[in-house]
Amino acid sequence: MPDIEPIEGDGLAETGAVAAAVAAAAACVSCGTAIAGPWCAGCGQRNDDMRRSSFVLLKDFLKDTFSFDGRMWRTLGLLAAAPGTVPSDYSHGRRSRYTPPVRLFLVVSFLFFLVLGLTHTLIVAVEVRARTPEETAAAQKAMERGLKAAGPEAQDEIEAALNGRGAGDSGAIVIDGRELDCEISVAPRFFVRSQDVSVDKTLWGRCRDTILSGIRSDLEKGAESDPENKGEIARTLTLMERIFAGVSRAVEDPEDFNASLNNWLPRMLFLMAPVLALIMTLFLRGRNALLFDHLVFSLYAHATAFAIIGIAVAAVQLGLPHIFTASSIALALYFIVAIRRGYKRGWIKSLWTCFVAGVLYIIVLSAALVGLISNEILQGA
Repeated sequence: MPDIEPIEGDGLAETGAVAAAVAAAAACVSCGTAIAGPWCAGCGQRNDDMRRSSFVLLKDFLKDTFSFDGRMWRTLGLLAAAPGTVPSDYSHGRRSRYTPPVRLFLVVSFLFFLVLGLTHTLIVAVEVRARTPEETAAAQKAMERGLKAAGPEAQDEIEAALNGRGAGDSGAIVIDGRELDCEISVAPRFFVRSQDVSVDKTLWGRCRDTILSGIRSDLEKGAESDPENKGEIARTLTLMERIFAGVSRAVEDPEDFNASLNNWLPRMLFLMAPVLALIMTLFLRGRNALLFDHLVFSLYAHATAFAIIGIAVAAVQLGLPHIFTASSIALALYFIVAIRRGYKRGWIKSLWTCFVAGVLYIIVLSAALVGLISNEILQGA
């Protein structure tokens, strides 16, 4: 039998529309079977041709997709209070009491990105500031450790290059004989307010310009010494300029960069739902662990993750510390319990599945995010 959803609200308008359709046709408009109610016993279709005005269709779509009815609140409450119960019940046929997973995913993800916009929270930002003496000393020690681990031959070559620059050199990076003015500390920040990101545009501009100038000079000399590859060298220079222009946009105007990023991120995360389902098939199998079960579980899991991270974003506005660390731990614990209860597995199996599937999922998601950010850098240059 098809999944029959109860009529929402008082039901008078919808019941009247169906009654009118039934009165007009004593047979199913799809298969012709005689009917005695709003639903066809032959094909399961509602006896309504769905011919409406464009305004009514749009209103019905928005209502069906984004309205918070009793089932929505029940679904959200059980997802929070009893992890794993909702996807298990839904995939085994007990569906009328719950909001379908796709609809819940769309609603919660829409609210999540709405919260990001209202709170001016950036998904990713780059912080640029002057390097402190402690950071400079730490970088020097790291370079010394790298020299020791590089081996005798490489160590001799690097030390000879460094010694050949003269006693007055500051120890900065050099490209084509040019000392780069890059005494800066660069660090990525995630889910941070725009006003909390520190960017020294003057220092960043000097570092960017000296790097580009050195690369341009080096490539131009290469083109002069190797005329046959002049076209390839020119394309390389153009690519480097585009990359630096895109990175500068991400550093200097993170709000505009994230606005473009937010256009594609919801679609990418929707596609990650079947990816998680496929990963889970590697570890959970059996009559109650089919691909359909995993897909339902994944959609509800992603909706829950959006809700938890959205609450964390809102909590950050109150100045609470370590919010995202706490939310990450909460997500991990939630999915362990959800797997154990939803698939009726033991603690060891649930822990193992959550850990390995989580690692694989993060690897795929990280690769997709790197590709998305790289595309934004190249396209937005």
